[in-house]
Amino acid sequence: KSFQFGANYRYIVRAVSLGTGGAQVESLNSNAVSVSPLDTFAPAAPERPSVAPSEPSSARLAIFFAANKEPDIAGYNIYRSTDPNLPKQSWTRLNPQLLTRTTFQDDKVESGKTYYYYIVAVDKAGNSSPPSDVGSEKAP
Repeated sequence: KSFQFGANYRYIVRAVSLGTGGAQVESLNSNAVSVSPLDTFAPAAPERPSVAPSEPSSARLAIFFAANKEPDIAGYNIYRSTDPNLPKQSWTRLNPQLLTRTTFQDDKVESGKTYYYYIVAVDKAGNSSPPSDVGSEKAP
């Protein structure tokens, strides 16, 4: 129950049977097996981000989203598009490094345009979640 991904573990097996008179008899050790479990499990998709004008007088959009519940989340990537029908891999990643907060200010928006956003969670092993549902807002 308390193993850690990346740690090295060695396992052996012994058979136990009842001998004469009901006493337990153990076999010799099996060959040892070494195991280093790797984390290949992607985090869950984040919840849909909320998007709102940052300030009514500025062309900025604020993106908010709930943190994933997995304990090994390293951070998040935020993607943007002005066309919600583009394939997700064509959207623009807004952050050069993983975000460790669940808020983001997009200050590279044009007033009057609608922007669409989705979030991807990344765990400490580098596994990426499926994309969140898309949130959108029109820039003020």
